[in-house]
Amino acid sequence: MLQNLTRRVCYLPADPRTDRPVLGAVVGEHALAMIDAGNSPAHVDLFLRGLAEFGLRRPDYVTLTHWHWDHTFGAQALDAPLIAHDETRRVLAEMAAWDWGDAAIEQRVVDGSEIAFCRDMLTAEWPDRSDLAIRVPDITFEGEMTLHLGGADCRLLHVGGDHSTDSTVVHVPQEGVVFLGDCVSPDLHHGPWRYTLEQVLRLTDCLMALDATWYVFAHDDHPWSRSEFGAHVDALRSVGRYVETERPSREELIARLPKLLGRAPSADDVQEAEAFLAGLSPWAPDCV
Repeated sequence: MLQNLTRRVCYLPADPRTDRPVLGAVVGEHALAMIDAGNSPAHVDLFLRGLAEFGLRRPDYVTLTHWHWDHTFGAQALDAPLIAHDETRRVLAEMAAWDWGDAAIEQRVVDGSEIAFCRDMLTAEWPDRSDLAIRVPDITFEGEMTLHLGGADCRLLHVGGDHSTDSTVVHVPQEGVVFLGDCVSPDLHHGPWRYTLEQVLRLTDCLMALDATWYVFAHDDHPWSRSEFGAHVDALRSVGRYVETERPSREELIARLPKLLGRAPSADDVQEAEAFLAGLSPWAPDCV
């Protein structure tokens, strides 16, 4: 069900069963902006029914946080202008020509241009993809653009990061909300999960500088308060700096984690710490 976060911001929570991310709505006096386009028409339909139940209009604009399938493949079920960073459009235009049948997806996994997790989630969410049509954004920007909705603005900020170089956040300054997409996540698409300290420091400085009370991760089970997000940022930076400076073994890193975090580490903490170790190795990623 759609949930209220602030007076002018609501969201459909993430569903990990088929990797459905959070979908957001920023409700202005004159227009409504949808944040991310969902991972299928069925996902979009659930969101639109939620808007209708709240007595809200259909989206007048749809903004994309990055090109990954779970944030973009539902766009074909929407008729509002689709807005994204220039690079997001470039990648989606390339992907629109690909074969999305089972055999073709499996071959891309074998080739290393797709990961097994995305294959599994996409085929579970959308078993019959004969009608899949990737929609290419109508409007693009480079650094920043703003949608004025009436009483609420959507600032689209290109922030990049390890997860995807085209990552964009949506800041609603009047409501103190930032939709993060997946920008704070590691790179999952090029071998072992990977964080680089340089990108983490730059990105988190940018995000903490925003005037925000709530930070919405696309795949988390709840919006994070500023204090929760700040604690997460501090932990990431602490682990990253230790790894960069000391170049520890995995065993040394795991042993050090409780002191770095000030608490017992979770499985997610361990995975993120290991991503910094992977990030020490040089690499040259493709955009896709």
